[in-house]
Amino acid sequence: MYTKLVEWVRSERAELSKNALRVIGAYGIIVVFAQDVGVRTGCVQAMLMQNILVQTVIFTAVAYSVTDDFFQSFSGTLIYMILKHVISKGVVNDVCFPGECQIKGCQYKKQSTQA
Repeated sequence: MYTKLVEWVRSERAELSKNALRVIGAYGIIVVFAQDVGVRTGCVQAMLMQNILVQTVIFTAVAYSVTDDFFQSFSGTLIYMILKHVISKGVVNDVCFPGECQIKGCQYKKQSTQA
């Protein structure tokens, strides 16, 4: 009896976790779509997204909603975070989709922040 109850709780918890990741992932996809069609982001949303923990959860959840695999989703998020924060040393472009000049300017930004 106890074993069946533990199995049920585990399966319910797993299902709840999956659903939570899918809902958060759907939110992330909706935000991107809204921005693409010209709906501006709220101030609280923008401030919240500056938190690295929130970014990690939402990025992982969006990837999970596509892959349905937590390990792959979290691994992809780690790769993104390592490229952005470790390899790029936190040096970022001024816009999300930089032109060639801005990309080449990153080299200058990187050198000037190290000096």
